[in-house]
Amino acid sequence: MQGKRPLSGIRALELAEIWAGPFCGVLMGDMGAEVIKVEAVQRIARGPIHPSPDTPGYPDDDPGERPWNRQANFNALNRNKLGLTLDLGSEEGREAFRELARLSDVVFTNYAFGVMDRLGLGYEDLRKVKPDLIVLFTPGYGNTGPYKRFHSMGMAIDALSGHSALRGYPDLDLSNISLVHHPDAVGGVTAFFAICSALFYRARTGKGQFIDLSQAESFMPHLGEVFLEEQMVGRPRERRGNRHPDMAPHGCYACAGEDQWVTMAVRGDDEWRLLCEIMGAPGLADDDRFDSLATRLANQDALDELISDWTASRDKYEVFRLLQAKNIPAGPVLNCGPDTYEDPNLQARDYFQVVTHPDAGTYPMSGPIWSFPGDGQELKLHGHAPTLGEHNEYLLGEVLGYSDERIRELESKQVIGTVPLEGADMGGVRRVQREAR
Repeated sequence: MQGKRPLSGIRALELAEIWAGPFCGVLMGDMGAEVIKVEAVQRIARGPIHPSPDTPGYPDDDPGERPWNRQANFNALNRNKLGLTLDLGSEEGREAFRELARLSDVVFTNYAFGVMDRLGLGYEDLRKVKPDLIVLFTPGYGNTGPYKRFHSMGMAIDALSGHSALRGYPDLDLSNISLVHHPDAVGGVTAFFAICSALFYRARTGKGQFIDLSQAESFMPHLGEVFLEEQMVGRPRERRGNRHPDMAPHGCYACAGEDQWVTMAVRGDDEWRLLCEIMGAPGLADDDRFDSLATRLANQDALDELISDWTASRDKYEVFRLLQAKNIPAGPVLNCGPDTYEDPNLQARDYFQVVTHPDAGTYPMSGPIWSFPGDGQELKLHGHAPTLGEHNEYLLGEVLGYSDERIRELESKQVIGTVPLEGADMGGVRRVQREAR
């Protein structure tokens, strides 16, 4: 029998878009919480309503008849959730949300500062509904301070934290940094941790909490050594690319085949001698350019060239295994496709879960990161991301006790629905209407 997961019995209402907020909800759902993703037919964050044919990001590059249910980004970040649509701009929608909050443990959002208060769903409003409710608001820069009203996306948060200035190679300017912005993911994980801590606190005291979380600040502790270094040496750290101040060689090296690479990190003189033996050039260890960490750091260009010459004719997995056999940290650079899907370690650990989605089809998906194998229990779960409004009838009918007649009335008033309204993908129907006027 499958045992209970750690957050079984916890219900959370998620009002969240893009990455940071939804990732928090994903982690809660993986842990067993019932996460209700609240959206609206007036505003969606599921990509365009009318994407062009052959658009990447959909199964077989085909948006299909309901592209809002087929978008890969959304479906990857919203597993294990229930889908509900509510127009929170209407009193009926707000009332249904309050009723659900009364039956819930957590409400969390990454909406911009002030949005929930303007809807009459701020913390003070919600605690009147349920005094021990845990509420987390995580805008980009927090709920206080001069930046609280500034809008944010991952790139802006990454820049404001100082992280953007550290990324990339020293010979390239900052326009060349990658599109992946780590503060989004860190914000989601930190929000999850904060909510779990508040649930523990409530279990001991019976008290709810408001959690004010800045996505930018949640990432800045990851840069603590950089801030300390600047204070100690009196200048900001320069970008290093793949190099390390205390390890050499340390980098990413081209292997046989097109765009095939391997990484390695040699941690000291003993590992350097082992690498030289693996390369069939033991004499390099005593070359006065490379016989100590200091000389290797001073001659990294020549060092990297020698190693690249050796890796260039070899398969990346061959190099990986040769180095790992001598306990030298190394790894093949896997592409986000066949390489990772076929990786034997990920396959052995059942990381990828084959998921069938009613509109997107059946595909292997990134799986839950939590596993609880104790007592023979396998507690991984991967329910498909909800289609828009998929669980309206369950949540309004069975959970809140609304009659079929009342649910049909809410549909007719567009308080709920399963198809986004025109303009919902362009910042929301009401914004489009205002701009048109």
